[in-house]
This record gives sequence, structure tokens and C-alpha cells, in this order.
Amino acid sequence: MGSRDIGIWPRVFVCVVFLTLGVAFAAPTVVLAHEFWESGWFSLAAMDSHLFVFFPTLGVVALVAFYIPSAALADLYWRHIPLGRLRFTVGFLLLCGLSFAIATSLLASPKRSIWEIAPSILTSDKGVGPTCPGSEVCERLPVLTALQGLREVSQSRWGLTDFIRSCDRDVFLEPAAAPERKRFCFASTRLTSSPQLQGDTECCRAQHLLSNAISDNYAHIDRRSLTAKAHAATLPMKVFFLLVLLTISILLVLRHRAIEANYQASNQRIEFSVIVGTAAALFFPLMSQAFVESVEALYGLTGRGTFSLITPILSLAFGIWTLLMVFFFYRRRDKDLEAIGKLGSAVAAALAVLKYGVVVAIFTRLLGSGATYASIGALVVVCIAAIVSLFWLPRRWAVTQQKADPAAR
Repeated sequence: MGSRDIGIWPRVFVCVVFLTLGVAFAAPTVVLAHEFWESGWFSLAAMDSHLFVFFPTLGVVALVAFYIPSAALADLYWRHIPLGRLRFTVGFLLLCGLSFAIATSLLASPKRSIWEIAPSILTSDKGVGPTCPGSEVCERLPVLTALQGLREVSQSRWGLTDFIRSCDRDVFLEPAAAPERKRFCFASTRLTSSPQLQGDTECCRAQHLLSNAISDNYAHIDRRSLTAKAHAATLPMKVFFLLVLLTISILLVLRHRAIEANYQASNQRIEFSVIVGTAAALFFPLMSQAFVESVEALYGLTGRGTFSLITPILSLAFGIWTLLMVFFFYRRRDKDLEAIGKLGSAVAAALAVLKYGVVVAIFTRLLGSGATYASIGALVVVCIAAIVSLFWLPRRWAVTQQKADPAAR
């Protein structure tokens, strides 16, 4: 993937870092599949698709796409920027430290995920209630049974917002006078052809018991899964990856003239790579929102952890990041194309805001808790095609340009 105008050592450095990140992306998913193979591993992966699906697929695409831009920036600081080596080293270390601090904060959340509990504990869970093992309605269903119910409903509906209950009553407001709307409760009711519906009081209690059952088991170190340990070990690297994307976007905008002047042979490839990488990375906030929707439907609003609470901020940050990438791509185009591009971006952004709930519902159905082997398989095919295009299209463009301009040979 290298380019002649980018030094060998910056390319080797970025390659080693990105290969390390790639291994960190795939490892938790591999461990999850191995550990929970007979305990619904795919259901667990679909529920937390922003971790177990995004990173081994679209995350890898983003790594491949941003390799050349990252290598160009590393080479620029190493050879052409005053005190560049010192600034590059300090910046790299700061990103590492910040990544570790953010990951530590996320791991300290009292709300835990189902896959963080050992399979033997989950399979032996009988729920809460004297007749729960055979009853349609329990005080709390077995954890895996509740998850399976969520999965089946997610695969038959577009979105789960109708099942989200607010279990926190505002002491300053009187409850609405209208009769309470009963709904299906994933935490307490088995899914049947004619399931029993419940009011908020019963369901909120069941959701609270379900969330606490997971957190209480996680509090015992011997009950934690191997997947939880793999996740904790690799989370700093995933956070580092997201911070690197933000840093690269800022530097591409600030240093675009220096990049154009020093890496003319790679300019076209850098721009194409940025487009593909940005498109791949934008799936992360959407898959994260799909995860939050599933969490709220299963546990209620009180079941949200630290990551669920910061997801809206994360989505905003990705929106700003996308604008930076759009600016980088259109900065060298003619004025008419630039105006059209920016107008199209603004329209797309407006539609995304107005119909954001619809977009999240689609992601919940296809790439979230409602995902199937077919939808994930289609995603893998798209990712392979994207990686192939990153290698093939720039080379084809180079050959076409040489034929059109023999003096460039």
C-alpha cells in the first residue's frame, strides 16, 4: 500500500500500529464466539454489534483506508515539520494516555453487559419467581431467555422505541391522567404467539432485577467471562483508534498544503482513502445508537451505562468529524462542484437529523439486536469490496492518467 514519496520508516511504523489495532479489533469477537459458542454467541454479538461486528469489519476497512493518509502525516512530521519528531512523539504518547484514561472510565461503569458473565453462570440462571422456570410471566426472566425474546422481536419490527419505558418518576410532576399503556416486557415475559402485556410498574421492577443480576454477577471476579477480560485489554486500543481518526482529520485540514506539495504522487489516493474510511467509520455511531435502543428496551432507561449516556455526544463528535472530512475532500475542487458537494452534504445531514430515529431503527433491525447471518454476511462482502477498491481503483486511475499524459511516465 506504500507510495514512493512516503519514507519507509513512517510507513513501517504506521503499519505496525495498525496491525496491532487490527488484532485488537478481531480478538474479542473471536473469544466471544469460542466461549459462548453453545450459549448464543451470535445473539450476544448482535446486541453489542458496535463492539463485536463493527471493529472486525468496518473498523478494519477504516484502518486500511487511513493507512496512506496516516503514513503521509507521519512522514510529514518526521521530515518536513520544524521539531516535527518531538511533536509527533509527544502527540502519540498523549493519545495513548488519553485512550487509557477514557477506557478506564468506561470499564468503571456499574452497568455491565450480558457477555461479561461466564457462560456457566448464564446457563444456570433460572430467573426470579417461584414458578419462573415454566411460567409465561416471571418477576424476572432468565437472562438468556430475555435476550432471545429481544432478538426475536427485533427481527420482526423496525426499531424498539415502543418498548422503552421511563421507570424514573419525576417527583415534581403528577403522572398523566390517561390510562397506562400496557406493553410487552422483555425482562419478565416469555415471547409467545399471544404474549401477556404489562404496565410500567411490573416491568420496571423486572428490568431493575435483570440489570442488577448482571451487575451483581460481574462483581464476583470468578463469575466474569474470558470475553470480558479480552474486552478490557483491547478497549484502550479501540478508543485510541477513534481518537486517531479525529486527529488525522484535523491534521489533514491544517496541513493540506504541505501534503499536496510533498506527496503529489499520493494526493489522489489519499483523497479516495479518506472518502472510504469516513464512510466506514460513520457506521460506528449509528450501530452505537442501535445498541442503546436495545439496552433501553431490555433494561429500561435506568439500565444505561456510561457508554450509553455518552453516545449522543459521540454522535455529535462524528458529525463534526464528517464535516472536516467533507471540507478536506472538496477544498481543491472547482467552485461549482464544491458548492454542489457542500449543499448535498447539508441536505444529507438535515435528512439524517429529521429521520434519525428511522435510521437507527434500520440499524437495529439489520446490524443490531435484530441482525441475522445474512445481514452480517452482506456487511462482510461490502467490506471486502471496499478493501479491494482501495488497492485496485487508485492503480487503475494511475494507469489511465499515464495513458492520457505520456509525459507523466
